[in-house]
Amino acid sequence: MKDIEKIKEIFLSEDVDDEDYQENLDKITDWENSLIENENLLSWQEHDITKEIISNTKENLLEVSLRLVNDREITEQERMTMFAKQDAMKWLISLSSDNPKIILEQINDDIKKALNQI
Repeated sequence: MKDIEKIKEIFLSEDVDDEDYQENLDKITDWENSLIENENLLSWQEHDITKEIISNTKENLLEVSLRLVNDREITEQERMTMFAKQDAMKWLISLSSDNPKIILEQINDDIKKALNQI
């Protein structure tokens, strides 16, 4: 935010005419709002509740995946529902992580380990 203050000092100084002043002010305000929005998004990813939700999502993804592999008694409707849940959980993980591929690979490794224990 210090950079925004420096930009304001330069582009909103007294020697800027009124038309340029308003145009500069509008652009700087847009930049400032964009920065605040990005900072809020980053803080959302690091929030304790988000971390807990993702942790639960990982566990549920593992459970659903193992059930799909092991339970031969589920109906086609149940199977389709579980696949939809998997997709939703993967999407949620991708939203909350800078590198979802690594997290999903870890979950796949956990699934393989669980299958090898059976």
